Amino acid sequence: MHTYLTLQQLLLNIQGELRQAFPASYWIKAELAGVRRVGNHVYFELLQISSGQKVAQIKGTAFYNEGARAIQTFEQVTGQKFTEGIKVGLRASVNFHPVYGLSLNLLELDAELTIGGIELQRKQTLELLLRNQPEYLSIRDGSYITPNSLLPLPAVIQKVAVITSPTSDAYADLTHCLNTNDYEYRFHADLYESLVHGYNAAQSVQESLDRVLNSGKQYDVVVLTRGGGAPADFLPFDDYDLALKIARYPIPVITGIGHQMNQGIADFFARVHMKTPTMAAQFMIDHNHQFEKKLNYLLAAINRRALSVLSDKKNRFMMLRSRFGSSTREVLHHKRYQLHYVKSNLYPASFRLVKNEDAKVLMKSTQIGFRIPFYFGAAQKNLSHLKEHIQSLSPERLLQRGFAMIRKEGQYVTGAMLAAGDDIEIVLQNDILEATINKKKER
Repeated sequence: MHTYLTLQQLLLNIQGELRQAFPASYWIKAELAGVRRVGNHVYFELLQISSGQKVAQIKGTAFYNEGARAIQTFEQVTGQKFTEGIKVGLRASVNFHPVYGLSLNLLELDAELTIGGIELQRKQTLELLLRNQPEYLSIRDGSYITPNSLLPLPAVIQKVAVITSPTSDAYADLTHCLNTNDYEYRFHADLYESLVHGYNAAQSVQESLDRVLNSGKQYDVVVLTRGGGAPADFLPFDDYDLALKIARYPIPVITGIGHQMNQGIADFFARVHMKTPTMAAQFMIDHNHQFEKKLNYLLAAINRRALSVLSDKKNRFMMLRSRFGSSTREVLHHKRYQLHYVKSNLYPASFRLVKNEDAKVLMKSTQIGFRIPFYFGAAQKNLSHLKEHIQSLSPERLLQRGFAMIRKEGQYVTGAMLAAGDDIEIVLQNDILEATINKKKER
C-alpha cells in the first residue's frame, strides 16, 4: 500500500522547506516585464536575459504596504516609472503559496542601480559601435565624429521632416515655435509618424527615417523629437541599429529628444543635438536669422561701398566739369578770335577774288571776239567741200561720168538682187536700154 499526501500537504511542505532554506531577503538584479497594477498591489515578472536568451523568470509581487511604498520612492528618486523594460535592483523575500506558486515579494528598490544600469548599457553600446563600425564612427577631442555630424547645413532651413508621435506635446511645441517665430520665417514641416517610447520605438523610428528617404522630397534637415521622461524612457534612442542609421544618414539630423540632464547615443551621432523640441525649433530659427544678418551686413557693406564710389565719382565729375568749363572757355575765346580774324579779312579777299575773275572773263571775251571770224570762215570752207563731194556722188553726176544704173520693175537695184531670166532696164545718161539676163556669174 502507498502512503499518499494531498497536493496541499505537499505544497505546504515545500512552503515550509523554502522558508527554512531562504529565511531572509535577498538583493537581486533583473529586468522588469508584464507590470500590472491591481488596486493597491503591483504584479510583475522578473527576467534574466543572457546573449539574447531568457535564462530565468519568476513572478513578483509588491503589496500595498512595504512593496508599494518602495515603488513610490523609486519613482520619485529616479523620475522613472516602474514599468517593463527597465533593469532594477531589488530586495525581495522568497514566497511560496500552495495556490499561487513561487514568487518574490518586493521589499525595497535600489534607484542608483537602475540609473547606473542605463548608463552602463549606453557605454557598452557605444564601445560596441566604435569597435564594429570604425569606418563610420570615431572620437575626436571627446566628441563623436560620424558622417552625419560632418554634413553641412544649408544656408537656410525651410523643408523639415519631423519624426515623432502626432499626439505628443513635443510635436505641438515644435510646430508652434516654428509657426510663431518673431521673424515670420516660413517653415514647411512634414510629419512622419513614429513611436517614440516602448519596445518598438527604435524600430519605428528607423522605418520613419527610411520613409523620409523614399519620399522623393528634398529635405533640408530631419528633426527627431519627443517629450521629456525618465531615463529609461529614452532607451530606444540608445539602440545600436538606430544609432548606426543616424550616424550614416545622408540628411542632417537634429535631435530634440527631451534629455535635460544628459545625452543619448542618438544625440552623440546626430548633426545637431538640442535638449528639447522647442530648443530644436529655436535652433533652426536662429540659424536662418544668422543668414539674414549676413545678408543685411552684406547689403550695408554694398550700400557703403556704393555711396563711397558715388561720392568719388561725383568729386571726379565736378573736377572734370571745372576743367572742362575752363578749357571750353579758352577754346571758345580762341575760336571767336579766329572767326573775327576771318571776318575782317573776308571782304578784301572776296573783292580781290571777284576782281580777278572779272579780268579773266573780260580777257576770255576779247579772245572769243577775235577768234570767231576765223572759226566761221574755216567752217564755211568745210561745208563747201562737203557740198561738192555730196554732189559728185549724185546719180546724175555718175551718169555724166559714163556709169550706168540698173532698174527692175521701176526700182533701182544692185547685182545681188538680180537673177538669170530677169527683165531689166539699163539707164544711161541719155538712153534707157531694155535687156534680159541670160546668165549670172560669180565675180
